[in-house]
Amino acid sequence: MKKMLQTLILLQEVDLKLDEIEREKGDLPVRVQELASRLERTRQELVSTEADLERLQVEKRSTEGNIKTLEVAKKKYEEQLYAVTTNREYDAVTLEIETAAEKIDTEETHLLELIDQEEQARAKKAELEESLSSLESAHKVQAEELKRKIAANAEVASKLQEDRKRILVDSKTNFVRLYERIRGVKSGLAVVPVIRGSCSGCYTQIPPQRSLELRDADKIIACESCGRILYWPEETETAEVA
Repeated sequence: MKKMLQTLILLQEVDLKLDEIEREKGDLPVRVQELASRLERTRQELVSTEADLERLQVEKRSTEGNIKTLEVAKKKYEEQLYAVTTNREYDAVTLEIETAAEKIDTEETHLLELIDQEEQARAKKAELEESLSSLESAHKVQAEELKRKIAANAEVASKLQEDRKRILVDSKTNFVRLYERIRGVKSGLAVVPVIRGSCSGCYTQIPPQRSLELRDADKIIACESCGRILYWPEETETAEVA
């Protein structure tokens, strides 16, 4: 059991060094991911806005064509007024003129709405393009900084990962699971030394009888207060707990 405890202590030392490498990245990974997500959303919104703008332009051209067609028809009916010979013909042509005029009015109102929507879409497109450019620049800077930090510690991190694999080879699965579970809920610190008679994880005083058991290291003992795995350091060892 003493060997297993030493293995867990070594595993904790390696993991703390790996954690420190992660902390050196700061919140860069999160910022880079957030910027990447915002970039994707902005790109999608820009594509959607460009599609809306194209649709509006097509509809505007179609409406302008409808107005010209109606104006031609209206003019044709107006010319026919001079050729009518009966009141009935006059009323029929007049009705066609009025109908064409109403349709022209409706189409022109719709055209004004389309022009307004097109202007809004153009403004939105320009705003999105500016935002996209800004986000791309920010993402590039942050991603390059993250890449630099990862590269700076790549060799050390790789060696630590190899050390961790070697340690796990000599570890019993049930104890590793216990270690990982404690580490997950205790900010990465699962194995701690007893310093001046107290758990260095939560500073709770360790009972004398438990201290004797820890010195013997015949079994895995957890702090009754915080649940961390305890060990009694060598007399010459100085333990620091972050």
